[in-house]
Amino acid sequence: MSTSLRPAALLTPEDAGDLPVGELSRRLAAELAAAAAICRECEVLAGDLANDGVAIANLTRLQALDELTQRLAGLSCVLERISEHANGEWSLQLEPLLKGLGLADLVVRLRTANVEPAWDRQAGEPDLW
Repeated sequence: MSTSLRPAALLTPEDAGDLPVGELSRRLAAELAAAAAICRECEVLAGDLANDGVAIANLTRLQALDELTQRLAGLSCVLERISEHANGEWSLQLEPLLKGLGLADLVVRLRTANVEPAWDRQAGEPDLW
């Protein structure tokens, strides 16, 4: 992937796919925060299942879910801070960054400002191992 930072002053009209680093960081922070929220919901579900008699060995493995939740939330905070402090003169070409992403909704949210994830709508079929 060859995406390079360029000063906004050097952008041309054909660079319409360029996005300021601060805005990209804000969008990524929102995605990570939403993923952390999903993990928190999974933790609650796992806790409910544990109340039904899950083996202790399996409960200790659930700590990985808690760690994942904390990592996602932490990365979201860092990206949000980057968006607040990023130099407004720097942009990235967005399309090379999005190339190959399998989640169409994610691509749309990263391309478009102010598109909030709709977690309440019906999702597609899950990709199971």
